[in-house]
Amino acid sequence: MLNPFPASIRKVGIFPLSFGFQKQEYIDTLKQKFAELNVNYEMPEPQTPELRYMAADDEERARIFNSLLADETVDFLFAMRGGFGAARALPYIDWDLLLKRNIPVAGYSDMSAFLAGALSKGFKNGISGIMAECTFGCKASEQQIEQSYASMRKCIEGKVLSVPYQGDYTTITQGQVTAPLMAGNLGVLQALIGTPWMPDLSGYVLILEDLSKPAVEIERAFNHFYQAGIFGVLSGIVFGSFSGCNDMACLSELFREYASYVKGPSFSGLPFGHIFPCAAIRLGVETTISVAPEGKVAF
Repeated sequence: MLNPFPASIRKVGIFPLSFGFQKQEYIDTLKQKFAELNVNYEMPEPQTPELRYMAADDEERARIFNSLLADETVDFLFAMRGGFGAARALPYIDWDLLLKRNIPVAGYSDMSAFLAGALSKGFKNGISGIMAECTFGCKASEQQIEQSYASMRKCIEGKVLSVPYQGDYTTITQGQVTAPLMAGNLGVLQALIGTPWMPDLSGYVLILEDLSKPAVEIERAFNHFYQAGIFGVLSGIVFGSFSGCNDMACLSELFREYASYVKGPSFSGLPFGHIFPCAAIRLGVETTISVAPEGKVAF
């Protein structure tokens, strides 16, 4: 099985910034796979009780992250899982130390809040991609997991937009752009609008995904981005997975309408989001995206 971490990663630090441990069997599977792959890791447990559905109180979850960040033998920080809570912990993160160490931090879903907040602080080594427990402990096929591992590894090694396979893309707006990328969960990023943690996305290509949202909720979020002036300053927009949407035909219409408010190329169908296998994306880093007719996309 492919190791998703290149040899340059001496130790992986696993942190619970959102929900607590999902299932013991997931943790056991995670530990087993890490042992098989000979991955050296540190996974501290919270020293305070869970706070509702979150792994611990906000300061404790941030303390675990900061302690791993301060460990000079840790070269990669890996979110345990998503859910909710990352945004609550942002005021307690040691941002100066994060910028100083500049080691990769990976996650998606609720971790979009952390990755956006980090980008607002000038951190450009965030990776929107797989997470520890929900990837290594999941029930996806071996092929799907291997493809996700490969995407993550290529991203760690420097590829900006690393996909597990050539997607079935749909062209919305043709064009070519060289711009930095921001990627994340639609609902989580929407909740940051108006807070100091939402980065200035002027000139960015924004990549969005979400899970099990009806079309009306997706449009409500799109409209919020539009009326907040965010879509109008982008250089492009990409739509990833919106699995579980109750009206896929309406969703395609929403993609076309709201992409029309973006001055740049756009397409849908990127294998990114709550799916396996999943793309891995470096945030705040420039890449070139070309969108041609009939879903011919290059990056």
